[in-house]
Amino acid sequence: MKVFSWSDILNILNSGAEEPFFKKGSGISVGSFDGLHSGHRVLLKRLVNKCALDEYVPGVVTFSRPLPSVKHAFDYSGDISTLNQRLKLFEELGIQFVIIVDFDDSFASMLGSDFLNVLVNVCNMQLLGEGIDFRCGYKGATDVQAIKYWAEKNNIETFFVDSVYYKEGTALEERISSSYIRKMIQKGFFTTVAELLERPYELDFSILNNAGQFTQVLPADGVYRVKSENNEDIRLEIKDGKLLSVPACNLVKF
Repeated sequence: MKVFSWSDILNILNSGAEEPFFKKGSGISVGSFDGLHSGHRVLLKRLVNKCALDEYVPGVVTFSRPLPSVKHAFDYSGDISTLNQRLKLFEELGIQFVIIVDFDDSFASMLGSDFLNVLVNVCNMQLLGEGIDFRCGYKGATDVQAIKYWAEKNNIETFFVDSVYYKEGTALEERISSSYIRKMIQKGFFTTVAELLERPYELDFSILNNAGQFTQVLPADGVYRVKSENNEDIRLEIKDGKLLSVPACNLVKF
């Protein structure tokens, strides 16, 4: 899987060169994809399958940190997955390239149509797939209807998937979202979390952030028995919303 930064993409655009990797065209989905939950998987599997039919390379534009960590930092409980975890999961799903964006003032001020035009001009985007509530561009002003209008003008194929629900058709029905999964993690409902993620919840200790801080969402205070990547039993204690110590392993599974 090939990984680009947004700066790489802008450099290609400004140079006027063509990136051979995108010669046959690409299909792209844009999002934080935090956790890469069941709803994300429905979207990305459809993207990969449609790209296979048309021989496009399937790719994702994502962010170094999930957007809520930037936009709602004051009440943000933490990431479900690290960037390394997301990259691994993207590759497992058949994604062939990822563009990583550091969400800064310059990117935030870009119009949605300008952002999409960059993807066309650099990545030869022929297909765009998103969730039905997707928005992009300055203050999220470019919604699905605006994207459909832009796509029709530029001869770009689009598809939009409906929300996916947990316990659909019951009194407990809930739209699957990253925010809902964070709440389940905080409550310690790890069986539910595993169903929603289609994998156990994992804390990744391989790379801490630049300040040496841990960025993933933690369950409530308590002592937890978890498994290392080598399936060894590990005691994990959380107090006052923080890990008392970081275990001597790369990750643990709940």
